[in-house]
Amino acid sequence: MTMKRPVFFIFLTLILLPSIVIAQTANNTCPDIVNRALQAANDMCGDLGRNQVCYGNFRLDATPQEHATGFYFDRVGDKVSVNDISTLQLSPMNLEAGEWGVAVMLLQANLPRTLPGQNVTIILFGDVFIQNDTTQEQVENGEFTPMQAFYLTTGIGDARCAEAPESGMLVQTPKGVGEVNFRINGVEVAMGSTVMFQAPTDNELTAITIEGAAVLKVDNQSYPVIQGTKFGVQRLPENVRFIPIPDLPDAYSLTSVQSLPLGLLARPIEIALPLDKTALGELQNRIDNNLPLCGEPPFPSCDDLIPSLGGVGCVFPENYEDNIVPEELADIPICEASGFYVPTGDETTHHNDVSSQQNQQANRNTSQDSDDD
Repeated sequence: MTMKRPVFFIFLTLILLPSIVIAQTANNTCPDIVNRALQAANDMCGDLGRNQVCYGNFRLDATPQEHATGFYFDRVGDKVSVNDISTLQLSPMNLEAGEWGVAVMLLQANLPRTLPGQNVTIILFGDVFIQNDTTQEQVENGEFTPMQAFYLTTGIGDARCAEAPESGMLVQTPKGVGEVNFRINGVEVAMGSTVMFQAPTDNELTAITIEGAAVLKVDNQSYPVIQGTKFGVQRLPENVRFIPIPDLPDAYSLTSVQSLPLGLLARPIEIALPLDKTALGELQNRIDNNLPLCGEPPFPSCDDLIPSLGGVGCVFPENYEDNIVPEELADIPICEASGFYVPTGDETTHHNDVSSQQNQQANRNTSQDSDDD
C-alpha cells in the first residue's frame, strides 16, 4: 500500500493540473492584470520621496548610472534615486506572464528645494522606455534638477482591453505652484496641469492635456495644448527642425483617457471633455489672433493659466535670497504652495505681502548701513 501512494499522488496531480492552469489563466485577463498592477503600485509606492522612482509592478529593467552605488531595483516596492537611473524599460502587457510594467516617480523639476512636499508626479505604464538626459554636472551646477531632462519612447495604440490605457507617461503638477518645466525628447515642456505624453520614437512627442494647459516649445515656436486637446511635434531627419503633428490642435478621444491610472496621482481631477469642432475653431482663432487661451469652459481658467500661454503665473519667495521677491516681480502673486502665501482671497494682499517683504529688507539694509557708519 505504501508503494502505491506516490503513484496515486502523481495521478491526482495530472488530473488537477489542467484546472490549475485554467485558473491561473483566468486570473491573467487584461482587466485583472491592470487592477493588480495599479493596486500594487498604490500599496508599495505610497511613501515615495522627492526625486525617487518606485518599482510599481513587474516587469521593469533598470540600468544604473556609472556613479550609482548600492543600486538595487529588482522587485515591486524597490525605490531608488532618479539621479542613479540611466535607463528604465517597462514591460508591455503580457497576458501569458501576467506582466504590465508600472513605475511611479516624484520629481522636483523647477520647484523650490525648500518645499520637499511639493513634487511633480509621474506615472509610467506599459511599453515605456525612458533615458535620463540630465548629467550629474548639470544637477550640481543647478542647470537642472535630477531627471528634469530625459528621452521617452512609448507604445502606441496597444491597449489590450477597455480597462487598460495605451502605454504612456502621465504627469501631474501640484496645485498652486505655477508653471513647471521639463525637457522631453529635446522639446521644452511647460505645464501647470495633468498631461499624458506619448512618443513612438525619441524624435517625436505628443501631449494629451486632460486638465489645465501645457505648451511645447521648439525652434522658437510655442504650441499650446489646452485641456480637451492633443498636439505633437516631430523632428525631421538629420535633426534639421521640428514640425507640428498634426498642423492644428485636435481633440482627443474621451475613451482613450478614461482608463488612465488617475488614482495614482497626488490630487484628484475631473477629465476635461474633448473640444468639439466649434471649440477647436475658436481655439485656433485665439491662437491666430494672439488672444487669451482661457476663460469659460471648455477653456481652462484664466486664474490658473501658465505664463508661457499668457497667464500671470506666480512666484516663490523661497527661490530668492532672504525670501525677498525682486521688485520687478512685485505685481506677481505669491504661489499658493509657498509658505509665504496668505489665503485671504484678495489678490492685492498677495502683492502687498511681496512689497512688505521688500520694505522689511530695505529697512534691514538701511539699519545695516547705519551700523557700518
